Amino acid sequence: MHNPFNPSFGKRPIHFYGRQDITRSIIYSVDDINSPWRTTLITGVRGSGKTALLSDIRTNLENNGVIAIYVIPNEVMLDNVLAQLYRQLPKSIADKLPSLKNISVSFGVSVNFEKEKKVPNFTETFPYQIIELLDAFKKQNKSIVFLIDEAQKHTKDMRILISTYQDLIMREYPVNMVLAGMPSVISDILNDEVLTFLRRAKQIELDNIELMIVNYEFKKVFLNANAKLTNEIVSEAAAATHGYPYLIQLVGYYLWDYIQGGDNIDIFNDTLFNAKMELFRNVHKLVFNDLSNKDRDIIFAMSEDTGCSSVSVIGERLHMKKNIISIYRERLISAGVVKSCGRGLLRFNYPYMREFLINKKIELDL
Repeated sequence: MHNPFNPSFGKRPIHFYGRQDITRSIIYSVDDINSPWRTTLITGVRGSGKTALLSDIRTNLENNGVIAIYVIPNEVMLDNVLAQLYRQLPKSIADKLPSLKNISVSFGVSVNFEKEKKVPNFTETFPYQIIELLDAFKKQNKSIVFLIDEAQKHTKDMRILISTYQDLIMREYPVNMVLAGMPSVISDILNDEVLTFLRRAKQIELDNIELMIVNYEFKKVFLNANAKLTNEIVSEAAAATHGYPYLIQLVGYYLWDYIQGGDNIDIFNDTLFNAKMELFRNVHKLVFNDLSNKDRDIIFAMSEDTGCSSVSVIGERLHMKKNIISIYRERLISAGVVKSCGRGLLRFNYPYMREFLINKKIELDL
């Protein structure tokens, strides 16, 4: 039997926990014009399952006959939106579109809809072309949901797509949007003076999954798969994930891998060791590399504490003035690296970040 856990980024795992209510609310919003979920912003740190959630939403939308347009912001994002819409049209309808031109359907391939008569330049704009396509879908009573993953801040095409979406809503086209990104990126988008209407969107922050759910699901999978695994080992494995979605998949993957090999000596420690190594390489290292030197100083200072860290104590350790450390505190919170755990207290947002930083200190010989 194939391993039922998938720690690869971007793909919806077989065992996908704790997000069903979000998917269900977005599906229901397609037919409810008054639902606050029609425009939804999803934020979460690395490994919190944003892309996996969008994949789940996309699958469920398509199973319900809704057209889901999934895009990642890049230099051809707007063409990609038009191309995906075009591909969903029956050929008999697509052939009748009068003024669309030069839509890139795939890499190196474009479709030209220009007729013999020269068309005005404004028909080449994204807003004009998407309305041409949506008019065709409207006649078919088809709803469209735009799924934007890994949202990027302050890009021209992002502004065009989102502002066009606002216009489509005002024109009462059957469209929804789900936009997912890192906390700092979503914050910047919400503060963009052109996109202020998004502040009224439904905002969801993906937190860790409740350990009770992880424990229950792990037992369903593992206790039926291997008689040698005890309740205690499975519960330990569930607790070791801290409910962090990426770590759930890593721990589940390695635990399954070990029990298939039949060697259960120290299985928990071996599982956790390998899961941590993957976590450090694929998450913590990337988070660390994105930080400034001052940001790093603060989290290194936090790593001296086993629990929550006092902001004032961190300032004393670094000989940093209160107003300066407050700036970096907000930066780290906005980036999702740390979170408040009480007045004047901070803790790491990623599991095992302290252990990673202690090892990093040795590596850097600090």
